[in-house]
Amino acid sequence: MAKRRETLDDLLLNCGQGYTAFAKRAGIPPFTLRRLRSGDIATPRIATLTKLARALDVSPARIRAAIEASRAAKSD
Repeated sequence: MAKRRETLDDLLLNCGQGYTAFAKRAGIPPFTLRRLRSGDIATPRIATLTKLARALDVSPARIRAAIEASRAAKSD
């Protein structure tokens, strides 16, 4: 059985804030965060990845992988 991939929601659960408060802290619109979480945005802007990575203290590559996992989970 394949290991479940880390999604954006997994990362956000550890931040200790609600999604709207986190989006504000990261400097992105809550609507954008909602669309990223649901997998509706296929290719987020580099600036968005960077803001999320800084706010979560992880690499932009890890954010991108988590967004891709969110998209894959949505299509399952």
